[in-house]
Amino acid sequence: MILLDGVACPDGTGRLHLDDPALWTGLAVFETLRTYGRVPFRAEGHLARLAASAAFCGIPFDDVTQERTRAELQRVADTVSGESKLNVLLTAGGSRIVKAEPLDLSRAGAPVRVASRRWSPDAWLPGWVKHTSRAAWVLAARQAGVDEVLWVADDESGGGGGQRGVWTEANRSNLFVVRDGVFMTPPDDGRILLGVTRTTMLEAALEAGVPVNDRDPVAVGPVEEMYLASTLKELAPVAEFD
Repeated sequence: MILLDGVACPDGTGRLHLDDPALWTGLAVFETLRTYGRVPFRAEGHLARLAASAAFCGIPFDDVTQERTRAELQRVADTVSGESKLNVLLTAGGSRIVKAEPLDLSRAGAPVRVASRRWSPDAWLPGWVKHTSRAAWVLAARQAGVDEVLWVADDESGGGGGQRGVWTEANRSNLFVVRDGVFMTPPDDGRILLGVTRTTMLEAALEAGVPVNDRDPVAVGPVEEMYLASTLKELAPVAEFD
């Protein structure tokens, strides 16, 4: 089920203006959700993040449109038998796409293969903005022949004279590692996308009494466990790394 500006597109087609900057520059923002019991999971958190991304990119997304989007998410989710994957996309040309499709449950918790690459977000487009200009990220994973690429950035804490790298996030996921029994994830310092699942995992760890530390994991030395976390994969163990 696809809605374009609130209008159903039963055959998957609709009218998007060909001058829309989203087509020529990738200037669009999006969110991916899933349902549990056919209810969109933490929709408020996803919509708040979408609004922040849209504001940064100068894409209108006022309170009225947010309410419409919230209702549209439930509307499309109700058309899917069972659980669904949901997407919301806002273009700089003013279009709003809301989509639902059956959820591939086999992805949740499935092992992933990862390769590391050095990368850091540009100052003018921080990592917390969830935009669609991701061709470089997709191609990095494709050329490495892995499920996702794990980014290594300079250590901004000053350790190692800036030469020591730290893991920040993967191209479609947040990162968790366990070292010495501590559940670690990179901090909210503007370089990473603050995943809704990341927040959920931290809340669950704290509730369970698991030691948590949100500091940059140094990209050297052993770890006991490594996971990628996202809406669709939930908490997926890294089975192969470089």
